[in-house]
Amino acid sequence: MKYCIPLIPALWLAYAPAEAQKGEIPDWLKDYNFDPPRECSSDPAGPLNLGEAETTCPLLVDDETALVKRSWHPWTYPPACVEAEEATDPKLCVFTYTKLRGEFGVSLVTTPEAAAAGIGILDDPDERWEEWARGRRPLVVSEPPPYEVRDLKDKGMGVIANRTIHKDEVVMLRYPVMVKIMDSRRWKQQDVLKLLHRAAVQLPPKEARQMMKLAHSKGGYVVDDIINTNAFGVLLGGVDHSGLYLDVSRLNHACKPNMFSRFSSTTLGMEVVAYRDIEPDEELTFSYLPLNLPSEQRQSLIREWGFNCTCSLCTSPAETAISDRRRGRIQDLLAELDRPEVRNHAAAKKRVEEILDLCNKEGLAAQLGDFYAIVAELYSDMGYLDLAKKYGELAVKELMHYAGYDHERTRSATLFLENLRRKGHM
Repeated sequence: MKYCIPLIPALWLAYAPAEAQKGEIPDWLKDYNFDPPRECSSDPAGPLNLGEAETTCPLLVDDETALVKRSWHPWTYPPACVEAEEATDPKLCVFTYTKLRGEFGVSLVTTPEAAAAGIGILDDPDERWEEWARGRRPLVVSEPPPYEVRDLKDKGMGVIANRTIHKDEVVMLRYPVMVKIMDSRRWKQQDVLKLLHRAAVQLPPKEARQMMKLAHSKGGYVVDDIINTNAFGVLLGGVDHSGLYLDVSRLNHACKPNMFSRFSSTTLGMEVVAYRDIEPDEELTFSYLPLNLPSEQRQSLIREWGFNCTCSLCTSPAETAISDRRRGRIQDLLAELDRPEVRNHAAAKKRVEEILDLCNKEGLAAQLGDFYAIVAELYSDMGYLDLAKKYGELAVKELMHYAGYDHERTRSATLFLENLRRKGHM
């Protein structure tokens, strides 16, 4: 079913409000407290600044508490909320902040609980803590940008390298302009769409206009369609959400991409990183799907975005057949590692080496961290603690690089490795 709100985007974007300043607010808001005392405990600076951990974030904010307390700190506008269909479920609200990292706007369509739990994203991370969390490696983002957004005719807009880009170079660091709770079935669809409309209107005009230029392919209300077409899965307060990143959304799909993305649940930052060396005038691409899927499954999922993949891998029947055989073999080998007769060093080693060779041939480096984690657990179960530690360390290293320092997969692998080390000292 398609839903429509009878408003013309070009009209309402022209009147998108700027950030509310004390001197510009209407009379009925002048008595509100724009800088109340902080009320709940948080430590956005990280573990290197434990002395600074104090009351740094507000309690739950919704439309009622904003009215009663005459404050909606730290949000720029009072939250607008709708009730769930079941009385025991939480409200769904719009929270907008127009000074993310000092210059960006972001609107969240989520519950007051998720907004409060994820409020640390509004603070600038401490640079010393972030460098420590990255394994003593500071984040360096290319400036000026080594790419241009161009019209690629049949493919629509795309991102093209304007100089040589080197492997592992970070070419973008972006933050979302819209974050929407993924499972919205507890609230009436029409209410959710109204909140999405308000979320877009409250963005700074520049970002709102850029958002409206993004592709939309699934039908329905245009803002919802843009999010469904372009958003990434993100975590906010431990809850699944869709995050819309403006420049990142311009990258087209390829089944053998030359870029990959790293997401931080601490900051909601999305880094776009070179998978390999890239020549000038080459299009920058990443995969919208897990890299290890066979061609038939990829094409089926890609059609949900409204296009057929025409990347170099999918347009070569011979290459597709070879790739599918390799990827199928990887899955067979992983299944074999679960069999009791393979639970010995020689049999496991043989299969591990074959999987690594196939991953190298298929260009699946971004998934090696997950594979190393599987192997570390296998050797731990078999009692080979030294080998388990070796592959556990490899898992953390690769996941840190390809998934991110605070990704849940990286955290899980790090915890597993710490437990292994404790077990080794017992």
